[in-house]
Amino acid sequence: MSLLEPLRAAASLALLGLGVFFYFSGALGLIRFPDVYNRLHAATKTTTLGVVSILLAGIVALGFAPVSVKAVAIVVFLLLTYPVAGHLLARAAYRTGVVLTDRTLHDEYGPALELGEEEE
Repeated sequence: MSLLEPLRAAASLALLGLGVFFYFSGALGLIRFPDVYNRLHAATKTTTLGVVSILLAGIVALGFAPVSVKAVAIVVFLLLTYPVAGHLLARAAYRTGVVLTDRTLHDEYGPALELGEEEE
């Protein structure tokens, strides 16, 4: 057992705890936020950070192994797809008429959507 083993275990445990924290805060955001747009924000941001933290914990724990290369590929794929999926879901919700909460102060997408419809 080398001197780095306890350090790797501690770093892996810290990343795992961070991932669990992000998942918990995302679940709390789904319960507490008022409308679909805020809930989508909570779901996509926190699950992205949570799954990346958990996969990084596995990479740190296992070291350089074939499964670590696959985990890095999964991290890259998720970092590319989660934000795009969240944006497309919010855009579809807005275009189908899901209303904003009454606490929303500024709607930046509405004028841009109206401008795009006028040009067509």
